Amino acid sequence: MRKSTLARYFFRIEFWPMPIETQHLPIETNSLAALYEQGGLQLASGDVQGAIDLYFRCMTLDRHNPAIHNNLGSALIKAARFEEAVTALEAALLLQPGYVRALVNLGKALREIGKHHDSRDRLNEALQIQPDYAPALINLGDTLAAMSDFKSALPTLQRAVVLAPNQVESHLSLGIAQFQAGQISDSLLTLTTAVNLAPQHPEAHSNLAYALFASGDWRASWPHFEYRFKRFTRPVALKAPTGMLRWDGTVSEDLELWLIGEQGLGDQLQFSRYASVLATQNIQCTLACDPRLTRILSRLQPGPRSVVSHENLATAKPAYASNARWFPLMSLPGWMQTTPDTVPFAQGYLASDPLHVARWSARLDTALRTPENIRVALSWAGNPHMETGRYAGRSPPFHALAPLMSVPGVDFISVQKGGEDALHRVNFSDTLLHLSDLDGGPDAFIDTAAVLKSVDLLITSDTAIAHLGGALGVPTWLCLMHEPDWRWMQKGDRTPWYTSKRLFRQSSRGNWAAVYAEIASELIAQTPLLKKHRE
Repeated sequence: MRKSTLARYFFRIEFWPMPIETQHLPIETNSLAALYEQGGLQLASGDVQGAIDLYFRCMTLDRHNPAIHNNLGSALIKAARFEEAVTALEAALLLQPGYVRALVNLGKALREIGKHHDSRDRLNEALQIQPDYAPALINLGDTLAAMSDFKSALPTLQRAVVLAPNQVESHLSLGIAQFQAGQISDSLLTLTTAVNLAPQHPEAHSNLAYALFASGDWRASWPHFEYRFKRFTRPVALKAPTGMLRWDGTVSEDLELWLIGEQGLGDQLQFSRYASVLATQNIQCTLACDPRLTRILSRLQPGPRSVVSHENLATAKPAYASNARWFPLMSLPGWMQTTPDTVPFAQGYLASDPLHVARWSARLDTALRTPENIRVALSWAGNPHMETGRYAGRSPPFHALAPLMSVPGVDFISVQKGGEDALHRVNFSDTLLHLSDLDGGPDAFIDTAAVLKSVDLLITSDTAIAHLGGALGVPTWLCLMHEPDWRWMQKGDRTPWYTSKRLFRQSSRGNWAAVYAEIASELIAQTPLLKKHRE
């Protein structure tokens, strides 16, 4: 089996065309040593794709060198191309069995694609060869934590800290595992040590920020949250209007502030409320966002001066060029020193289009013909590209929703976009009303917002629609994985971000069945109240 994998791998690299960018590198194409050295330099500098290109070039000269395959695998891991990394690292181990670094890298890649048992086995194999190899212990601890085996993970990572007390990664992994195990105070101490060891390490700051969020100390968290821009393979440069300076936080009468939306659709929906805050403070601002959101965010109440697409920033012309400044949207909570008690517009800040609401409400009346039933919108799958690493399993499988379908007096309406590939495998998909043309145009959420304002309740997993429901003030029940995103904190059934939202949490990793059984029971209890509220 491994031989065939290796053969496929060699076939792929032998026939892959060389990227144009690598053809102009000032390196002798026949110098393996120069290419190999430059690949390491590119990887260390953060140019992951450049390193990958160079290692592929190395293999055109020597495809039987295990170190080249290992380094390529390491670069592919950094590029989040984990399946390809596994293939590269298995090739290295076929060429050199017992290659410890390749075993460790393979263990990491296998963990990222959810093959935790295989990951554990490869890392234990590395430790049998080199028992005190700290990187193997760190990765084994990470894998054990991903398996929720904290009884084994914590001592493994503590041993790594003893062996490598000045290595930030050992403290970072231990701090994350302590956080996952619910040891928040210990996690804060360990992650603070990591930050002190490496004051510019973005992952150390980001994870300390998350632990501080979970502890409720938001004021202390915001400065560390700013390191989010450096967490990726290259620093994230937000697109800003050409020639405009970044805002330093100083407010003046003629200030014109351009807020730059960042990260995913849900993030931009959640933090767009801060544009409304500035509007109440008479600060002229323009909100730049994903082009799919310009229409829905134009309905912020109160709203900014204008909402524009990221695509238009290059040609943007501020009204007062000399006093125009730009600022990351998600940095505003830190500037305002937001705490759980001071979250603005938690009751809602988006208005739906009345014409769309009337049209969709009439359509639901015709399609359902059950005026006595309550209406519940359902969404269950988020962005599949986010289903990796610690966020693997964030979206429940569709069959987990089965307990809901037995609740009497309820009509369910799907507001799911994508993620419907498994519907044919269950026998209750026909009980859902499917709105196939929902948000069929270039705008996202305009129709969905109207549907949500036409139903009694939204039940969803951690997706952008969850933020839309909260922003509209729609009653929303949010289903969360055992280790949720930082914004939902670690405990409680309420969130400071949205007063209309109720949280349902997994009691153990992967246990979606219990979550939806609890929701079904609660839905039965709440149905009379929802009917009364509608009346």
